[in-house]
Amino acid sequence: MSFNKDTDVVVIGGGVIGCAVAYYLVKRGARVTVVERFGIGNGSSAANTGSINMATKKPGIALSLGMASQRLYGGLAQELGCDLEYTVTGKLIVAETETELAYIEEMCAGQRTAGAPVEIVSAARCRELNSLLEGRVLGGLYCPTDAQSNPFLVTQAYADAARNRGARIMTHTAVHAIETADGRVIAVATSQGRLRADWVVNAAGAYAAEIGKMAGAVHDVRPWRGQLVVLEATESLPVVGVSGASQMLSKHAPAAADGARGPLKAALYYCRRPFNGTVLLGSTYEFAGYDLRTSQEGVAGICLCVTRAMPRLRKLNAVRSWAGLRPHSPTGPILGRAGGADGYLVATGHGGDGMALAPITGLYLAETIARGGNCDLPGFLEELKLAAAA
Repeated sequence: MSFNKDTDVVVIGGGVIGCAVAYYLVKRGARVTVVERFGIGNGSSAANTGSINMATKKPGIALSLGMASQRLYGGLAQELGCDLEYTVTGKLIVAETETELAYIEEMCAGQRTAGAPVEIVSAARCRELNSLLEGRVLGGLYCPTDAQSNPFLVTQAYADAARNRGARIMTHTAVHAIETADGRVIAVATSQGRLRADWVVNAAGAYAAEIGKMAGAVHDVRPWRGQLVVLEATESLPVVGVSGASQMLSKHAPAAADGARGPLKAALYYCRRPFNGTVLLGSTYEFAGYDLRTSQEGVAGICLCVTRAMPRLRKLNAVRSWAGLRPHSPTGPILGRAGGADGYLVATGHGGDGMALAPITGLYLAETIARGGNCDLPGFLEELKLAAAA
């Protein structure tokens, strides 16, 4: 099929971020076309764990985004008309060293100042929250409101809701160029034809830097590979998710974590999925280009790291493993105007938080376009916070 039609906005990328952006735009009455070179949710969204956490967010914009997005998730299933398997499980970050304990104590203080319902808990309380913890634990940071969802259902629900409101979703369609005239976006050239548009949103995840070049923008976004291991479904395991503070250091201070964890930067991560009983273990943090393969070293490193803290998991069978590419930005999510031609906007750099931040990202990009491309993010988040408190 080949066509040359008008649209108000072209969203490049059919993952959870792109589909959320499309939904909130069509909800406002915009004509939207999503262009995805593979299938809906086939990239980072397919490898996402579905965690919706505030405990893992640094104080500042990242935490403010997380808090706003978690509020939106509360009513999202009803809004989209689909069961998202959204479940509040709580999240615990454990410290295994004095350095890690000091890190989470400082982070917790900043999070509490921002209004997040987090607390520092003792080693004994950590073991009460998740009885699998038997290794060295000095203390933890706990957020009782953190949750999980099914990433496949969330992505597809956004896509379906956008389509039902009139969005055009083009899968298996490559973007060849972003056309500009007089310094403004005018069209997107694809493998299925040319789309005239007033706005282009780059939601291409780990591939966002390549798309950005087409609009004259430079984005510091690189693929950050994460390998995961899936254990067999087991009903009796605790649901409170656990991450090691070393994982936080890997996310927020990669250089500081290198010496302690090696090039894989394998960190403690335990997530029992309430909707099917399986357990996810992970993860690695590797700059390995676009290589989606798992490795024996990565899988073994994950299992050793997790079972050091949770030795009873050694009795369970691993049923599979996979790897995904997180769109890593050293400064955190890149949202809205970020260089390039007028009419070109960005929604990328979420790292492993794409699922957690999809609702607020979509809402913000839609508001930015509604305001002509200029929407102050901190101001917008404050508006939402005040509206929620009213």
